This record gives sequence, C-alpha cells and structure tokens, in this order.
Amino acid sequence: MKRIILLSIAALPFVNEVFAQNEFDALRYSNLDYYGDARFNAMGGSFGALGANMSGLSINPGGIGVYKSSDFSFTPAFHYNYSESNYKGNLSTDGKLNFHFANIGLVGTWKASGNWESFNFGLGYNRTSNYNTSITVNGNTDSSALSNFTNELNAGGGTFETDISSFYPFSSNLAYQTYLVNPLLSDSTQYNHVFSNSSNIKQRTTYETRGGSGEVYFAMGGNYNDRLYLGATIGIPTVRYVYDRTYTETADESDTLTLAKSYSMHDYVKTSGAGVNFKLGLIYKVVDWFRIGTAFHTPTVYSLRDNYETIINSEMKDGATFEERSPYGTFDYYVTTPYRFITSGSIIMGNHGVLNVDYEIVDYSSARLKEDNYTYGGGSGADFSPENQNIRSNFVLTQNLRVGTEWRLDPFRIRAGYRYNGNPLDSRFNNDYGSSTYSLGFGIKEDDYYFDMAYALKMQENDVNVNVEQAEFANTTLKNHYITFTLGFRF
Repeated sequence: MKRIILLSIAALPFVNEVFAQNEFDALRYSNLDYYGDARFNAMGGSFGALGANMSGLSINPGGIGVYKSSDFSFTPAFHYNYSESNYKGNLSTDGKLNFHFANIGLVGTWKASGNWESFNFGLGYNRTSNYNTSITVNGNTDSSALSNFTNELNAGGGTFETDISSFYPFSSNLAYQTYLVNPLLSDSTQYNHVFSNSSNIKQRTTYETRGGSGEVYFAMGGNYNDRLYLGATIGIPTVRYVYDRTYTETADESDTLTLAKSYSMHDYVKTSGAGVNFKLGLIYKVVDWFRIGTAFHTPTVYSLRDNYETIINSEMKDGATFEERSPYGTFDYYVTTPYRFITSGSIIMGNHGVLNVDYEIVDYSSARLKEDNYTYGGGSGADFSPENQNIRSNFVLTQNLRVGTEWRLDPFRIRAGYRYNGNPLDSRFNNDYGSSTYSLGFGIKEDDYYFDMAYALKMQENDVNVNVEQAEFANTTLKNHYITFTLGFRF
C-alpha cells in the first residue's frame, strides 16, 4: 500500500528531513481555496461569468468591466479549524481559532466614449489560503522513534562520537547531547537509545500550523457595448507559513529497563516570501439572461525563505534534565506553481436571482522547485531534480468545480454555494486530497451601501504521520469553519 503523509497539504517528515524542501512545498502553495468577501464566499467562490465582485477578480479579471459604479469594501473573517485524530484506537480532538482580513479593495469607474461604455481600475487584497490548523495525536508504541537516530548513526559502519555534531547537527546530535542516544561499550562507533528495551511507551504528537497566503492585485478593464467585458490583473501573492510540531515519548510508570523518564522534540519551520503572476479574462453576454466567461492565470513564481530549528529536551528518572538546540538554519528557493484555466457560465433570472458555475483546470504536475542562488550571495548547490521528478510522477491535472446562486428579496439577498477541489495526487496513492466546501449567506443591498455575511464549511481527511520510518500514522478528519462579514460602499 502506498501512502503520502499530509497535513494541510504539507509533508511532515521526521528528524533530519523535516527541513528539506520537497514536492509538498510546491503543492501547498499551488493549492488555492480563493477566500474573500462574504458574497463571494457564500456563493462558493463562483463568480467567473458574473463579475462586479472584488474577490471575483482573483478568478476572472474580466469581471472588473461589469462594474457600473465605483466600489469600496472590506471583510474581516474568523476561521476555526476542528480536528479529530484516530491513532491505534485513541481518539483525540483539537482546534484553533484565527482572525484575519479576507478582503479589502477599491474599484474606480470612468465613463468612456463610442462603443466603450466605461474603463475601470481596481486594487485590493484577497485571501487565497488558510494554513491555520491544530492537531493532537495520542497513543502507545513498543518501538521508540529514537531508533531513527540510532539507525542514522549506525549506518555505513557507524559514526565516531567526534563527528556527530558536524554530520548530524539537526538530528542525531540533539539526541546524543541529551543522553537519549549513547555509544555501545563494545563498539564506540555503534549506538543504542534509552528506550531500546521499553514497551508501552506513551506517545503524544501535536501539530500546529499558522499563517496563510493572499494576493495583492492591480486590475484594469472595460465594458464594450454592454456585451463584452475585458480585464487583466497583475497579482503579487504573499505567503506566511509557520509549522510547529512537538513529539513526546514517556516511559511507562512500571518500566524498570530505562533510566529515562521522557523526551520531547520540537520542530519549527517558518516560510515567508512573495511572488508575481498575471491574469487575463473576459465575460461575454450572449443574451440578457446568459453569460459566459473565461480566464487564464499564468504560473506564479514565488521567492521563498525557510527559517528552521529543532530542540530536544530530555528528563531522567533521577530528575536531571537536558536541552539541546540545533543551529538556526535558513534556505532560499523558488516555487513555480501551475497555470490555471477557468471557464464559466451564468444564468441571470431577471430581478429574481442568478446561478453561476465555474470549471477550473489546474495541472499540478507542472509545478517546480529551484534553489535561489542570487538573493544572499550564492546557494548551497541543492539539486531539486528528485523532487521535481516526484512532482511530474505523483501529481496530476485536476478539475475543480464551483457552483453558486443568489436570490433577491429586496433589499435582502439569500445565497448558497458549493465548491469541490479535485485530488492533486495520482490515483495509485490511497490518499484522496480532494475537498468539499459548503456555504450559505445573506446580505442587505441598498443604493449606496451593502452588508453581507457568509458561513462556509470545508471538510477533508488526511493521514498524519506520528513516526514515518516505522509507518505509524493517524487518520485525521479536518473541519474548517469560516465566517466572513463584508461592508461595502458604492459611489
């Protein structure tokens, strides 16, 4: 059986691999949820053929041509992640609440001449992904994760003690300095660990991820003869991703075969950076009650920096405690995300309501990683050929669907939506990373202002690693609750 270990579209490998950039970094920043203002969220992010929506400009820039007047809006948002983890029959729950601004934007409209009805310009910010997640896993094992360190040290004929700190500064050296891994009396180049004879070891794993991605956009477009709406945007997407993982093992109270009581390992990674992309789109009014839309998004090229470290703490039964920190590492690299192609259709039911459908194609196998050799005076010579080959082999072209509707009961609006993001993993893997999001909302619209509220529920299941080298995984269900409020003004 093949597995891919995922947490919020992030690989979570153990020990010295935890800081290695891999194909899942490319996947994390390529997979977008398109959050934004409350009307957009309530309708499932489905605006590709409707237009005249701040967040819809991140889907189809042609929507800027639909605006008939200038507009300003902003959207505070609350995101709550709830998780349930099942590991060896032990059920654990966790959760995390986050507040942020999901949208702020301004569109200006100027009358034109001839067949051009108007020219419009806009700038703003839309949230595109949330990385806020908290997961707790509890269980017991007879095989300590410390064996990962001894396997590392004993490989290739062993390791001299004087070489440990220079060879393995982010992994085995931390366990060695905290007396969790020690040389054998019979051969000082071979090692054993303090829980090698122990059983029923209590495990506790906590994952917390923080941050999100968003896009600052500059848009322009126009309305030709009230039938063709054109637009283009330059996007500057930004990323902030923080990963905290603490893994703890505690000896059974009846265990007399070890002098150690417990240890914990804390891994920390912070990724930040920005990129650039370009989008083109149009909406065409076939008849008064039916519109079609299409948009193309170029790949986004991100320049990212990782900062990372690991800390191990150990406690012995006699009360002695030890702590060792790894060096504080940094690494600069580029991620190129896939192109996107969106086609849309909408039905306008007079003054009663609208229905819109977006169909999106994303080829995740086209994403790439590359080291940044220039920003800080030269790179480390990292070769991403294996990771890029994994992207080509393991990721696939996916099809995403967004459906939204709105009904008028002046001055009120009632809305509902559904979005499905396809599984980016090849079908030979048993993990399905597709997701479904259900949404509802309402609004009040007057001539010069509007107020909207939306609720969305995104559901997803993953396998989260506890000890990947020993194939210990927890099945985790994630439920993301998202509430947004938008206040806007037309002038």
